[in-house]
Amino acid sequence: MKKIFYLVFTASTLFNLASCNKFNEETQSDSEDVLKMEMNDNDFLIEEEIASNPCGFDYASLLAPCAVVTETSNTFPKIVTIDYGTGCVGQNGLTKKGKIIINVSGDMRVTGNTRTMTFDNFYINEVKIEGSRDAENIGPNNLGNMVVKITGDITASSSEFTRSRNFTRYREWISGISTCDISDDEFHVTGSGTAIGRRGIEIPHTITEKIVLKPGQCKYPLSGKVDIGSATRGVFLDFGNGTCDNIAEATTKRRNKTYQIDLDTRRIIQ
Repeated sequence: MKKIFYLVFTASTLFNLASCNKFNEETQSDSEDVLKMEMNDNDFLIEEEIASNPCGFDYASLLAPCAVVTETSNTFPKIVTIDYGTGCVGQNGLTKKGKIIINVSGDMRVTGNTRTMTFDNFYINEVKIEGSRDAENIGPNNLGNMVVKITGDITASSSEFTRSRNFTRYREWISGISTCDISDDEFHVTGSGTAIGRRGIEIPHTITEKIVLKPGQCKYPLSGKVDIGSATRGVFLDFGNGTCDNIAEATTKRRNKTYQIDLDTRRIIQ
């Protein structure tokens, strides 16, 4: 009898351990998938902004030495094509190749103007980016700051994985709107979306504390929090307290365990 009890106990214990390990693996994969898609947004920010206002920029210094920027007109509306050719490393340390195509109705600092971004055989490092991002300036909020609503349907794929995401973002322009110097730009981002990662299931995620971006000063989000997953399973992603560094944190909901995340590799550090 003791032997039978021992066997049942051992089997049950191993099953529970396996379940915990599986849950941890699922939590990690879902978190990394959403993080990578979230950071893709940040990877396009410079291209979006330089195409959307009438300022004259030194594209090579802002983007990459190989970037060739062409415009269908000197005035709005126009189509801006950013061609990275066969690829080169940009100012944010990423290798980009292929084309980003941005159709802009007018200066995006003006209410009512719109912008659509699409991709032509475009890669970031070895990841192919497809889909579109639509933006509209919906006017100032109650604080007087201009807000751009962005909706996207983006797929990122490589030889090893495919990730996709639908989302709605509200990008509040806090400072720098009146100048052509991107070093004084600050944006606050809110919104939500649904991603499909390597496990093939939907992963809801909502920004619960605004993501702060200063693209002219730091290539990483400075702060902000994202709720990833369901009410009981998933993680809380925290980009920090305003310091420009490559570290974020993910805290699991069920076990309240916190991991660090390397924003360069976009992987959880065990």
